[in-house]
Amino acid sequence: MKLVSSSAIVTGAGQGIGLGIASRLMRDGANVLLFGRTREKVESAAEQLNREMEGRTRAVPFAGDVVRAEDVARALEVATREFGLPGILVNNAGTATLSPILDMPEADFDSVVDINLKGPFLFTQLLARALVAAKQPGSIVNISSLNQTAVTDGLAHYCASKAGLANFSKVAASELGRYGIRVNVVAPGAIRTLLAEKSGLMEGPMAREFLAHTPLGKACGEPEDVAKVVSFLCSELASWITGDTLAVDGGNHIRGIHSYADTLGLTPKVG
Repeated sequence: MKLVSSSAIVTGAGQGIGLGIASRLMRDGANVLLFGRTREKVESAAEQLNREMEGRTRAVPFAGDVVRAEDVARALEVATREFGLPGILVNNAGTATLSPILDMPEADFDSVVDINLKGPFLFTQLLARALVAAKQPGSIVNISSLNQTAVTDGLAHYCASKAGLANFSKVAASELGRYGIRVNVVAPGAIRTLLAEKSGLMEGPMAREFLAHTPLGKACGEPEDVAKVVSFLCSELASWITGDTLAVDGGNHIRGIHSYADTLGLTPKVG
């Protein structure tokens, strides 16, 4: 499978799904800038991946904040200096908190929407400008969620941000297609990561609910399940695909989703 570029940026790449995506892109032939908020995590991830690749491709760590335009600009400069102008961008960084609307702190709403929606906007805009100026095609993949369509109590800010990301991606695909830049969305369901395990999604009542709502008969997928689809969208095999969303959720979107708040017994503290 031939990727559209040998240079890529993956955000939220220090762990979990982002690390899995970076690993897959490197195995498929791309050098990758690993963008993450925590320096220790991205440096450790880069060391791990470089050891695994044995010089075939290379990872460079970059610590920054996706909602800071200066960090985004600096990351693109570093990636371009190290590997050449990236033709692949994966906006994977995301965050969530669990809270009913009645109790949700304004700061939580702002943080979730900024990271999940503003971050992809900043990266997409900056890279697209550079690609258009260079007359270079590219592939941008935004990592959304099952929650862009299947909403659940307790995640109003997260669901809104992911639905916004899906529609932002469609507009970006429409506007950038004339320049040879494709924009697509991958929408995972429950995926086994350290964060998911700490959040209680992998066992107990939440895992049982996911199992009941997933036709393929597992409570969750693996980061590699997402990574393979991302790499496909960034390859020449997907040259006629743009503005689309591919669900990677074992069919969870067919049956809908349970209420996280009800399953965990989360009720508003006001009133």
